[in-house]
Amino acid sequence: MKIPLYTYFKNRTLDFLRIINDKTYFGSLVCAFLLVGCGGSSNDNDSVVRPDSVLGVWFGQTSTVEDGQEEIVIAVSSEGKTIVFSQASRDTLIAHGDISEDTFTSDDTMLYPGEGMTKHGTMQLTANGDSLEGSATVSDLTLDFSAYKVGATEDVSLIDIAGNYSSSWSAGAYTRSFAIDNEGMISGSDTNGCVYSGSVEPISGIRSLFDITIKAETCFEDFEYEGLLAYGVFPFEYQNSIVEGNGIVIATEASSRAYAFRQFSPQD
Repeated sequence: MKIPLYTYFKNRTLDFLRIINDKTYFGSLVCAFLLVGCGGSSNDNDSVVRPDSVLGVWFGQTSTVEDGQEEIVIAVSSEGKTIVFSQASRDTLIAHGDISEDTFTSDDTMLYPGEGMTKHGTMQLTANGDSLEGSATVSDLTLDFSAYKVGATEDVSLIDIAGNYSSSWSAGAYTRSFAIDNEGMISGSDTNGCVYSGSVEPISGIRSLFDITIKAETCFEDFEYEGLLAYGVFPFEYQNSIVEGNGIVIATEASSRAYAFRQFSPQD
């Protein structure tokens, strides 16, 4: 028996409306069709750093208290932590804040001077491709930053950063040396008799940047420091020459935020 066209199309329309009203089925159908969203994706891009992302390792310059310029390493992690380290003065900024793709902002920034008391302030960074601009304001002092992205073009593993690291300052009167093994474990000591241990862990999706925890024992007071380790070629002037090989920058702070452990060392 033939069905009238009106009845046929009416029945088909009702069937389609029933599918739409079944929200669970319809939602699954849309997700499967688009292959995006709805808790899944055909590609896992969560750990991919976008071209204009502020995340990563940067090398550049900052203004100084004396209106001069210093070379610095800036590292921004996906966990909302940023470090700024100067080899010349050993001045170090460690900031905790918010990331919005190409910007980092912090109202909780601590300046650990190479000499003198710590100071609290703010920081703002903006990335545009491979360049980074920003500033920090601490105790009415404003420091401007300008940097370019550095770091490896391929993933860096714990095996890559394994090695011996040593630095001296105070005209060679003080030396700190330590080693990182293939599993990221740290061991070392300094001329004051401090003994160091700790660990390094990769940060997913960011090449050349690691979380680091360092314990200092048998010192005048025992501390545990947490922060970031950046790995790459940082052309600091070091022992009267420009560094051309890989090295590490460490910037960490104690939970009291009264003390910092920071260091640049070429890889040996």
